[in-house]
Amino acid sequence: MFEASKISLFSALLVLPNSENRIEQVIRAYSIPARKDKHAAYKETLRKIEEGKRRRTEHGALLLSPVYRIAISTAASLILIFLLQLLLFSQTRFESTGQAASFRLPDQSRVVLSENSSISFPKYRWNRKIELQGEAYFEVKKGNKFIVKTDEGSVSVLGTRFLVTEKEDNLQVSCFEGKVLYANKKLEEEIPAGYSKEFKKDDLLTTQQIQSAYPTSALFSTNYSGENLQQVVSDLENFFQVKIQLQTAGSHFFSGNLETANLDSALKIISRSLDLHYSFKSNDEILLTEKQKSYEKKN
Repeated sequence: MFEASKISLFSALLVLPNSENRIEQVIRAYSIPARKDKHAAYKETLRKIEEGKRRRTEHGALLLSPVYRIAISTAASLILIFLLQLLLFSQTRFESTGQAASFRLPDQSRVVLSENSSISFPKYRWNRKIELQGEAYFEVKKGNKFIVKTDEGSVSVLGTRFLVTEKEDNLQVSCFEGKVLYANKKLEEEIPAGYSKEFKKDDLLTTQQIQSAYPTSALFSTNYSGENLQQVVSDLENFFQVKIQLQTAGSHFFSGNLETANLDSALKIISRSLDLHYSFKSNDEILLTEKQKSYEKKN
């Protein structure tokens, strides 16, 4: 009879992976009750070893079988096709319904969509190319070429402010800063700042000079009467797509008419009216504080 309660065969470690967890599994698998004599224990251990080898052989045969390999290959191909579809065809879409809406693109360029308009672009591979339906005003960050595609042609820029308007079969492009290029299969036309051009298919219909610095759709236009400053700040955040941190003591109420397409101008009006101070932490993050606090920080 064995004095020890378990016998473990270390030769089994040649069959199973060499790790602490697997060693414990081997000990449990090949353990022999203490009451058996050594001959019975030896035969029982050999039987368990042969059983383990048989199972591993069957498993290896399954892995090597043509059917199994075809199934694995097919599954891998389907997963690859699905991922490619997801990468190439998934779209991010912004749209406006009853009123204008403002959005930031992945490169932080800003878009103001007029009502009942939409833009879309690839969700997983931003390449500064978008598709437009309707009308949109763009404030494009400088960088690689930025392209707006429409049914009537495309508008490309490097970094500027412009408005694109689809009107039935016509397309109107208005440039407010820098210059833009309109192009379709047969026509190319450069549009400098201060001009608006209207196209129909392959023809240039009109050229007009524009006097305003911004289109109407880009104007933040709201009249306030004793409105809580927190609400005014929230309205500015939504329209200009920025984050304004309000650090003031007590409540402030603003009255006045804000009509501007420039965030800096709106902040100046509010700050002067309420004796506050604002500072840009980044292009899209602003801090609005009491004037006294701003002086204390400087000192």
